[in-house]
Amino acid sequence: MGLNPTRTGILEWLRRAGAEVDVVQVADDGGERRGSVRVRHGGRGALEVGPADVPGLIDELPALAALATHGAELHVTGAGELRHKESDRLRSVLGALAALGAPAEVEGDALVVHGGAQLRAGRVDAAGDHRIAMASCIGALAAAGGETVISGWRSVATSYPGFLEDLARCRVS
Repeated sequence: MGLNPTRTGILEWLRRAGAEVDVVQVADDGGERRGSVRVRHGGRGALEVGPADVPGLIDELPALAALATHGAELHVTGAGELRHKESDRLRSVLGALAALGAPAEVEGDALVVHGGAQLRAGRVDAAGDHRIAMASCIGALAAAGGETVISGWRSVATSYPGFLEDLARCRVS
């Protein structure tokens, strides 16, 4: 993964949630640091993301919300900027999580995701937003009861056309 300091904020948040995060095989790739990241499950504490934290996680918050459904509780405040992305990401995250059966709420510029619910397969509208589509895919990995269909999937090609291939290469041990 790219290890640009503006993109690694999520690794610190995974650590805060109790995960063990190791960055290995770091190399310079055309002036950009890249490396392999190994994440091991850890505690399931609540995560508090405040206004000062949001800029470093602005693009990763949908994925962090999807990860929170797997156990941790997530409280995000000061995320009004998410309303002005490819979609209103606060509403889009809420809709995607609801489609998978995850309890969550949005009020103003705040998002709360209650972790620990068994997700179920569903029909997710990604609202044409690549980040919502990828976060929905992450959530669907633990969904029971069949196949999840994500409409608006083609939007992923705008930022990460190899997402499914890279996801398939992830190993669970």
